[in-house]
Amino acid sequence: MRAGGAQAAVAFPSRRSVVRLALAVVALATLALAPAGSDARPKLHKCNIGANKPVLCGHIMVPAVRSNPSVGRQKIGFVVRRRGDTSRPSKGAFVYVEGGPGYTSTSPDSFKPLAAVLAPFLKRHEMIAISQRGTGLSSPLFCKGLQRGTVSYQRGLRQCAKQLGPRRAGYTTAESAADIEAVRQALGLPKRKMILYGDSYGTYLGQSYAARYGKGMRGLILSSAYPGNDPFWRTLYPAAERAVTRSCNRAPNCSGNALGRLHRMLRRAGTSSKLSSNVLNYLMGDASSYAPGGYDHLNRVVTEYLRGNGRELRELVHPYGPDQGPADYFSVGMYAAVVCNDYPVPWQRSAPVAQRRKQLNRAIAAFRPSNWWSPLRKKTWAYDSASDISACLSWPARAKGYQPPIPKGGKMPGRLDTLVLAGEFDSITSVREARTVTARFPRGRLYIVPSRGHASDLYFPFTSPATPRIRHFVRALNR
Repeated sequence: MRAGGAQAAVAFPSRRSVVRLALAVVALATLALAPAGSDARPKLHKCNIGANKPVLCGHIMVPAVRSNPSVGRQKIGFVVRRRGDTSRPSKGAFVYVEGGPGYTSTSPDSFKPLAAVLAPFLKRHEMIAISQRGTGLSSPLFCKGLQRGTVSYQRGLRQCAKQLGPRRAGYTTAESAADIEAVRQALGLPKRKMILYGDSYGTYLGQSYAARYGKGMRGLILSSAYPGNDPFWRTLYPAAERAVTRSCNRAPNCSGNALGRLHRMLRRAGTSSKLSSNVLNYLMGDASSYAPGGYDHLNRVVTEYLRGNGRELRELVHPYGPDQGPADYFSVGMYAAVVCNDYPVPWQRSAPVAQRRKQLNRAIAAFRPSNWWSPLRKKTWAYDSASDISACLSWPARAKGYQPPIPKGGKMPGRLDTLVLAGEFDSITSVREARTVTARFPRGRLYIVPSRGHASDLYFPFTSPATPRIRHFVRALNR
């Protein structure tokens, strides 16, 4: 997703918070032919990642910064689940890289839901999970201040950038796209049998891979997609408001004006209060991830708050942090580095921090309409951790030789069949953003998942309407 709340230390449940990475599909028909000791292929060994089936682990080494080889090397780890029927040739392989950015694709919380979505195809298809650089099996990035929440977010950014030194230039979406291609080539996987499947941030990475390396790829699936072209992420708050209203209209136990109640709660608590900030972080995160139940729960406790009982509301939206847990599950440093290197910002990156803040304030003042984030004032929203608009103020300017996710003038492959999914109730990545992404692909098609939120195929693989739509798409590709 977009820069989604890591600075708030608020919404990181055990599976995934507001953010997710990418899935890919590659053919592994030749994988078993590589001798265990061969230098031509990565060495694979049995490993236990907590998945339901046996898997193999391996890794390759790539430049930490491809434009500056003197910086050193970077490990890229991955996991392979072999197809169930090895007596017949492989039809392809699903290669999965997680979202966030910062989550690892090789945790059971990610790998198992993916296997559930793809279950009908795993008898004849392999499945690969690639840990994006700085996560999981790929040398997890641990920036102590950010990961443990022991300093302010802005100070943590400065410390992390200093810790990385010249290696910070390697934490970009373009580098991660090149890593996927390097793994594909190392395993000898034919691109003609490759389907890239990305969710949330993974759709951003997926678009980068498609633009740079996607020619000849069989297909692309982007779940909860966004273009990442607006520093104010202006479609998200209205998407959350619509979700609050529509989820109430469809819930048998909800009546009246749910959005009006939420606005009254924010005004009563004070729109700049800590409680309101926590509510906004929940609204823009967990409510969407667990939709429609997340919105239903929020409406119920907001109603109780207005009746004078605020305990349940405070408990629901209380931050999980400040400690964000093990970096090999979710790396806040990696999240911050990629987000701050790649995402658009409403200031000049070359300016000093004090000047950036002035530029941001001018951009906020010029933003129209002024009531876009009502009942919050524009500046309140822009500096709240729920919006992440101001999150990267202290991150250094981009390094020399920076490559954007999609090259300037880059286009998506004209013959690439692409399925874009958007949750109707998603406020982390919006339906409007998904329409923009779909329009980038000549053979793109959009499916709006009814009454569901963010990446529901992976949060609820057995019940989300997204799952059968994805399976239908893959079956069509295999014909």
